[in-house]
Amino acid sequence: MSDETRETGLTPVKDPRRWAAHQCFGVFELLFEVHASYEDLLGTLDEGLLQVAKFVARDTVVRALAVRSLLREGFPPDEHDVLADPYAGLDAEEVERGLATARAVARATDIDAAREAAARVGEYVAELERDLGFTVPPASIRGPSGLFPALRLTRTLLPLNEASGLPTAFPAAWT
Repeated sequence: MSDETRETGLTPVKDPRRWAAHQCFGVFELLFEVHASYEDLLGTLDEGLLQVAKFVARDTVVRALAVRSLLREGFPPDEHDVLADPYAGLDAEEVERGLATARAVARATDIDAAREAAARVGEYVAELERDLGFTVPPASIRGPSGLFPALRLTRTLLPLNEASGLPTAFPAAWT
């Protein structure tokens, strides 16, 4: 802990634009993409769709890694950039740790083993939530208890995006 953090209780931000991108886009991606993908993973397991669950586990983890990369060299998500690097700036160990959680689901031979491995993916998502400042898991945006707070949060973060010169967190179709 630095002297400044000890004195003020605040941690200095090295790169405010990266921090803003991580917070604004990271929260949006967590709520609208990472959570949706993880919920799909659980749903595919409930339906017994093991092969689909394997794909969705990877999607969930890669989306989480892309959010983490925003603090390093990653760029805000662009729905039209199919060549975007979700691992930009992340060290090999961090990427491997994330992908290992998805790999555990991919190597599962039955639904029970996949469900057990999916719990690790859930822990990985929960870690990302904490890194983004959530002290309790946010509600799913797929229900009213989560959608309206998510939209309120996005509306609150929008001025921060604009003030830092970042594009909006809303999909292009919404603006």
